[in-house]
Amino acid sequence: MRRIERYDVSSIERPTRADLERLARRRLDARRRGSELVLTGVGERLRLLLAVTGLEEVFLMDGGSSGGEPDDAPEPEGLSDPGAEGLPVELLPKPGG
Repeated sequence: MRRIERYDVSSIERPTRADLERLARRRLDARRRGSELVLTGVGERLRLLLAVTGLEEVFLMDGGSSGGEPDDAPEPEGLSDPGAEGLPVELLPKPGG
């Protein structure tokens, strides 16, 4: 079982490419340590940017607070359904397409 490392991103209000690069680097470092990186405090703009870039399938996100220890946290959930996360309807796939 992999150890979970939580990373609070609530301070990222206007995400940039540099933020995405930093998150990707942090995820890679965690994986090298045998851990899974879980983003907490993900704001709407960052969530949208991750969806637009296709990175929502790479990062695990948790809606809970970042204050708890990783071992006592609920299992993180990936963003496989963008509609469940409140993304604009324009970004949802069209039926049959």
